[in-house]
Amino acid sequence: MRQLFLLLFLFSVTTATAQKTTETGMYLISFKDKKGTTFAVDRPEEFLSERSLSRRAAHNAPVTEADLPLSPEHLDRVLETGANLWLKSKWMNAVVVAAAGPQVKALRKLRFVSDVELVAPVQYDRASVLPVVPDLTRPAPVVDTVPVEKRFYGYGWDNLSHMKGDSLHRWGFRGKGVLVAVFDGGFPNVNYKDFLGYRDAATVPANYDVVEQDGTALDGSTHGATVLSTMAANHPFFYIGTAPEATYVLFKTENSKGEHRLEELNYVVALELADSIGVDVVNSSLGYTTFSFKNMDYKYKDLDGKTSPASRAITTAFERGIIVVTSAGNSGSDDWKYVGIPADSPEAFSIGALNKDGSKAYFSSFGPTSDGRTKPDVSALGVEVAAVAANGRGITAANGTSLASPLVAGLMACLRQAVPEATNRELLDAIRATADQAEKPDNERGYGMPDFAAAYRRLMAAGK
Repeated sequence: MRQLFLLLFLFSVTTATAQKTTETGMYLISFKDKKGTTFAVDRPEEFLSERSLSRRAAHNAPVTEADLPLSPEHLDRVLETGANLWLKSKWMNAVVVAAAGPQVKALRKLRFVSDVELVAPVQYDRASVLPVVPDLTRPAPVVDTVPVEKRFYGYGWDNLSHMKGDSLHRWGFRGKGVLVAVFDGGFPNVNYKDFLGYRDAATVPANYDVVEQDGTALDGSTHGATVLSTMAANHPFFYIGTAPEATYVLFKTENSKGEHRLEELNYVVALELADSIGVDVVNSSLGYTTFSFKNMDYKYKDLDGKTSPASRAITTAFERGIIVVTSAGNSGSDDWKYVGIPADSPEAFSIGALNKDGSKAYFSSFGPTSDGRTKPDVSALGVEVAAVAANGRGITAANGTSLASPLVAGLMACLRQAVPEATNRELLDAIRATADQAEKPDNERGYGMPDFAAAYRRLMAAGK
């Protein structure tokens, strides 16, 4: 189930409802190949930004056929069936379409189609809108700096100091030059001056609505705005986030119309877009286990990092140099108990929630994954976390791994700035190795609470 982890609830409908949509719905159409694509791996500048290529080069990550855009010949044949094209995924070599029964039958007969899978009822029976690629070459946001002290950082101080992030800030590492993507259910009221505290819009150069594809992600659930504020807000004497000098790109991937596998595909497409524009760090305070159609539900055995398309996409993104920080889940006191998807990915940096005294929050999900890997990776403050109120006019205190995750993601951006020569794996290994229970990791707190100052020193000692 999609979980906007400030809220702890389950939502379900009967399997009978699911059966009504087996003929008409949103379908994932998987292709056998990319025969006919007009792109080539030796011309990556045609479909990947300079930032993306630079990040890949730093990680010795070659451009592969998986990165190539889809075959236009295949797309034309899909459209000829009368289906409406909704999403395109180059990593999955697949599309999502809105299709009725006869169109579904025609799609199954196409020689280059390997699979047709229902992923949601029809939600948007219209053509999609291509996203506008942002100009990321313009100057970084103008940030008013203040001394790194509690009275200047206001309500954001505890979030920062719990993980020794104040040391990174004192050393001048506040995320400058790092591009952070935030995946969530919407970002209403996020105007740059009032909500985030910046002079202009340069701090958030773009936003994408993968769900509705209507041109803006600055609507929908207020959850995303709350999450964003813990990293990006810069209101001296009131609230400063964990990475106030980073640049942010916002993605709406969660749909309020119900819980369906389509949301995972939104996640995959958002990761592909994030990769193509050169994102360094992703925060996703999201998770999936159960859905509106019970036959779509995941089981514990599926927490292997290989079953979910979103989990597999994180591995693909990591191979290309991206760090994906994600909430572990709020099911610790539920029957499910375990981390959600995509926190099960071996390359997802999954974050549990702690009480103010450092103990595990009762709701924070447990590991291990079904194949025995320790989860969460680390844990951070997740109870009574101070954040800017969704209307931008005050402070709220919120609970959940949704809040623990962006606190870590913001400091990850600071560490990325501090040690630009280190690979994403080296950064994560250093954080695990210096967390407060690194010697005895468990499936409640993972490797424990991070110490970002210690992680930085470890990387420096290693010559990074």
